[in-house]
Amino acid sequence: MVIRRLTAHFGCLEGDTLELHEGLNVINAPNESGKSTWCAFIRAMLYGVDSSERARAGHLPDKTRFAPWTGSPMSGTMEISHGGRDITLSRMTRAANAPMRVFSAVYTGTADAVPGIDGSNVGEYLTGASRTVFASSAFIGQGAAAVTGSAELERRIASVVSSGEEEVSAGEAEERLRAWLRKRRYNRRGAIPELEREIASDEEALRRVADTVAERDRASAELAGCEETASRLSAALKSAQERERLAAREDFRRSGERVSELEQAYSRAAAEAAKTAAAVSGGVFDGLDAAGAAELAESVRREAEALRREGTKRAGALPAAVLAALAVICAALGLWLSPFVFIGTALFAALAAWQYTLMSRSCAAAARAREEYSALLARYSIGEPDGLKMPAADYARRLDEAAAAAERLEAARAGLESARGERRADESRLTGAQESDSLRRLEWELASMNARRESLSARVSELSGVISAMGDPVAVESGIREKQARLEALTRQYDAIELAANTLERAGAELQSRFSPALGRRAAEIFARLTGGRYDELTVSRDFSVLVRRAGDSVQRGSLYLSAGAVDLMYLAVRLAIAELALPADEPCPIILDDALAYLDPVRRERVLELLEEIGKTRQVILFTCA
Repeated sequence: MVIRRLTAHFGCLEGDTLELHEGLNVINAPNESGKSTWCAFIRAMLYGVDSSERARAGHLPDKTRFAPWTGSPMSGTMEISHGGRDITLSRMTRAANAPMRVFSAVYTGTADAVPGIDGSNVGEYLTGASRTVFASSAFIGQGAAAVTGSAELERRIASVVSSGEEEVSAGEAEERLRAWLRKRRYNRRGAIPELEREIASDEEALRRVADTVAERDRASAELAGCEETASRLSAALKSAQERERLAAREDFRRSGERVSELEQAYSRAAAEAAKTAAAVSGGVFDGLDAAGAAELAESVRREAEALRREGTKRAGALPAAVLAALAVICAALGLWLSPFVFIGTALFAALAAWQYTLMSRSCAAAARAREEYSALLARYSIGEPDGLKMPAADYARRLDEAAAAAERLEAARAGLESARGERRADESRLTGAQESDSLRRLEWELASMNARRESLSARVSELSGVISAMGDPVAVESGIREKQARLEALTRQYDAIELAANTLERAGAELQSRFSPALGRRAAEIFARLTGGRYDELTVSRDFSVLVRRAGDSVQRGSLYLSAGAVDLMYLAVRLAIAELALPADEPCPIILDDALAYLDPVRRERVLELLEEIGKTRQVILFTCA
């Protein structure tokens, strides 16, 4: 296959075109001019763009990295020659989540589709290699010269070096056996651990069934005991209720008689209390207690005595008469002796008048006192001041009698109320509204037993349902035996597969002795040529790790001991050897290199170009470089 012309809407390429020819093509361009983008475009045209790839730290998927910078959809064409015919490949994007998914392959200049080619197989159809093999051999990306091994690449190389004897790689077969082992047991996963867990779960379920059956049997036995106790308590309650009714009927009759007797006694006490209360009502002592009555009698006596003394007082007329006589005498002497004597007449006359006034007032006060004395005695209906003493003592006696009658009435009332309360209690017992403590205790015990019985009945039903849901223990035991048989079979399989894997591992070591030398010899030849004979030995293991030995040294060294340029050159030699061994020779696919010579010195770069030019005689070589 030869690539003739590329046209791309891809990343920074917006309708750009690249013309190529047979042999060695060297595209020398500066950095950021699209060299890596052209390489990725060729791979995308052959194998498509993986739309399932996701971004991760330090890596962008092709669908994002090479999306056209202008925002237009990815698309492009590739004109090639293959099998003596010119073919035009086209890819375009119809849906954003499926870049370059729309594919066509026609013979150039016509609309005739190339038979047998579609978007999923075009790369393998034209190159003779899958995406993985192509990326590990003919496609050398920037900074990715190291070879990543795969079962398919190993199988291809092994097939070549073993003259077609190997149809499957030893590593692939070993990995398949290891996968079978992991399928059966991998840590806590796999068919064997899962089956062991199922058996353990079934055994636990069987144990739970047995425990549940035992619990149900215990609950059933307790339920039977509760039912027997409840029946006994019910009979005892009925008997006690009958006794309570008989006793209540007799007590009700007796309490009725007692109430009648006390009602009559209360009536008598009420009449006596009314009578004694009437005896102390009215009169001068009404509303007073005994002490108040005695105090009133004493107060009236003192007031009457005072009024009587006031009424017996008499004012004398002699002083007034003497003073009057002296006045007359003075008047007479004045006529005879001197006018100045009349002054004595006036003085004695005034004194006589004053004395007469005092006598008149005393007589009036005594008269009023006598009247008030008579009125006081009349008001209390007594004839002398201590006339209330005896009535007060009699009033005190009647008060005592009324108080005693009231106390007897209160005692009769209290007795009657108590008897009526007892009668109401007897009536409540008779009608069932009130029960005795023993009866209530029996009812409580019966209610508690019935509640326990209902709880146990519900628990027995629940446990029966659980047992039914768990399944028949016989079936569970049968399932356990069947799974144990399967476990034994899987264990035997596991042991056999493990033996086969170990045997294959040993066989793989033998295969390594054939696989590695064939690839290593050709890679060593190329590496020795490119390094000017500096390295004379190169060994490639099945995982495509490489060891080299410098000429004259006795120890092989890995890539970590080499310079960056030597490492790139070493892996370039391995890749070119893989391309010779693994890729079809009848229609060789192009070898594409993206800045693979960046770390080489001028001498080694020149040797690589010479080798590539030689390879270009049999297959197209496309080298993108900035040097």
